[in-house]
Amino acid sequence: MIDRICKSILDSLDSYIVVVDEHGVITFTNQTWGQLVEQLGSSCDICWLDKNYFDCCSILQLNSTEYRLACQRGFARLLAGEISEFIIECSNWTLESKIWLEVTASIVVYDQVRYVLLNHRNVIDRKKNQEEILKLTTKDAKTGLANYQGFKAFYENEWQRSKRSGSEVALLVGELSVAGLQTKQCSLVANVFSKHARRACDLACSIKANQFSLVLGQVTNLSCKMIAEEIFQEVAAINLLDSDGLKININIGFSSAVPTLIDDSNMLLKAVDLALSKGRESSQTKITGHSPTIIFKQQDNVKN
Repeated sequence: MIDRICKSILDSLDSYIVVVDEHGVITFTNQTWGQLVEQLGSSCDICWLDKNYFDCCSILQLNSTEYRLACQRGFARLLAGEISEFIIECSNWTLESKIWLEVTASIVVYDQVRYVLLNHRNVIDRKKNQEEILKLTTKDAKTGLANYQGFKAFYENEWQRSKRSGSEVALLVGELSVAGLQTKQCSLVANVFSKHARRACDLACSIKANQFSLVLGQVTNLSCKMIAEEIFQEVAAINLLDSDGLKININIGFSSAVPTLIDDSNMLLKAVDLALSKGRESSQTKITGHSPTIIFKQQDNVKN
């Protein structure tokens, strides 16, 4: 009787519920789970019972490896009693899709046996609302690019994503020799930078009156240098002039890193700042790279 009541309750929920044992083997799915997997392109006739949840992660998002590893780490901590629940977003879905999953996992005990209940919720409407708000507060009105606030939010997110996946992230900053650019000149330079932000893990930004940046996910230092050279040539071709008719030049600093658990995200910002300083001190307009050095987080910022 109790089993039937519990099943009826779980089947009535809008969330997509999966219950697994301590080894990740699926012991229960509610009715809406079948609807989800069908929307994601999988057959609705599949029997999910006794399958390993981690082996089925590929249906949940594009980068199933990243999700599976994050989920397995959460499982281990959950079962060890270190945390009471964990939440993972399947963040590879785009806002153009109809599904953006947020997965919450928690321990349930039934008949003296521990299970993990995975609650998959579609939060696409919330993400779209957040995106609209973000656009209003993180956009530079003069250039149409992300402003400094938008840059910081995107860069931190890309740094953490790269840390989880073990991939490289690059940062490029172009500094113009004149701060007071005209609106048309700003738009021309902004177009050059935005042209090179082609993927979801790239972002072109206007971070100061005379500074434009480019965050590049999954890009090597050599590739970043090549992009910097292209931007340098393209900005030079615009032939920007100041109020006295003198040519406005650009100084580009760049750096890249594969973030590790002990690295602070400021290390890449510091490296690019040093690269720009080298360019200024040389009295020549050029492209300068600088290898980042490890900057440890302050002890009071480190969570036990």
